[in-house]
Amino acid sequence: MKKGNSNTKRNGYIGLGVMILLAGATIFGSDPLYQAIDSRAKADISKESSKETVSQWKDGTYSYEAPEYDENGYKDQVVMTIKGNAITSLTWDCIKEDGSKKSQLSMEGKYVMTENGPKWHEQAEAVAAYVLEHQGVDGLTNAEGYTDAIASVSINLNGFVNGVKDCLSQASGGSEETKSSLKDGTYSYEAPEYDENGYKDQVVMTIKGNAITSLTWDCIKEDGSKKSQLSMEGKYVMTENGPKWHEQAEAVAAYVLEHQGVDGLTNAEGYTDAIASVSINLNGFVNGVKDCLSQASGGSEETKSSLKDGTYSYEAPEYDENGYKDQVVMTIKGNAITSLTWDCIKEDGSKKSQLSMEGKYVMTENGPKWHEQAEAVAAYVLEHQGVDGLTNAEGYTDAIASVSINLNGFVNGVKDCLTQASR
Repeated sequence: MKKGNSNTKRNGYIGLGVMILLAGATIFGSDPLYQAIDSRAKADISKESSKETVSQWKDGTYSYEAPEYDENGYKDQVVMTIKGNAITSLTWDCIKEDGSKKSQLSMEGKYVMTENGPKWHEQAEAVAAYVLEHQGVDGLTNAEGYTDAIASVSINLNGFVNGVKDCLSQASGGSEETKSSLKDGTYSYEAPEYDENGYKDQVVMTIKGNAITSLTWDCIKEDGSKKSQLSMEGKYVMTENGPKWHEQAEAVAAYVLEHQGVDGLTNAEGYTDAIASVSINLNGFVNGVKDCLSQASGGSEETKSSLKDGTYSYEAPEYDENGYKDQVVMTIKGNAITSLTWDCIKEDGSKKSQLSMEGKYVMTENGPKWHEQAEAVAAYVLEHQGVDGLTNAEGYTDAIASVSINLNGFVNGVKDCLTQASR
């Protein structure tokens, strides 16, 4: 009896020790944010995840950086490691324009949200831990981008969720199953808004025989001129010596054609170590390539068959120049989109659809109102079960005569909801 009690007690200590070690890995890992390192935990997590989804993840380390700084001068950065078909480590940080990191500033007391309550870096660790436990972001955020799943977390998680999804998209992008679903056609992407220099990225891709056969990247100015043409004419000059902008753009397009994707192209800052002649930031280009590939793979029966029943929501990570942010809510049932709504939320909480119906949001004296146009594009998606053929390169539509509003935010929301439903 004494021996048995001794063994039981000893085993209890061992179990407690493992728990303490795991907790220590959470709080005191070599990275300032959360990293999971216990192989047994990874194996258990991997078993719990859907084999269909997990089997598409390739081993490697993937990184995401938001294409631009937010209104407070930060941009989100997510780094994820995949091993054995599981997310084994994950970090989230926000980089300031001067290069400092929000996690470090938080730990040093230089970034303070409230006098009481968990600090920013503690909340960042908590949401990273959630993803490691659940192997994804399902159930993490509500329609506003906040979480009801973790009591200690009060920060907005839209940037984090975008980063996690982007990394998982990179990890699944090279599988034969994914490649086989690419539909022949020409796909285009245009950034939803102009950057601080007055340009927006534009990517045009052609798919034939499940391969990328042509690819162009340009940046369009507000007056309609193209950066490639200005570069060739010597009107857009970065440095006196070195490759010109259009030459660098051609080089990265050639990389994608050779590698059939953007794997290995950029580092965490959005620059490349893979092409010696390229020094420009490639975040906008990478976003465009991924968007075109998403369009090319979005309508296949194989992709549709993976849509899970449920209601999915998207909210843009920030308000636009007019003080609105897009919100899309989609319901999937029986591998089909069965309902869809699009609205724009104002900073005071009012909705553009309601303001439009009440005559408080007026675009023109004549012609369809905003809420009528929003209903029309939602109906298009329900009929076509996607956004293929809806928008042109500028984000407007030639497919619905009554619609004149820009649809980039709507399209982003639809794609995001479909991505959630296919995980």
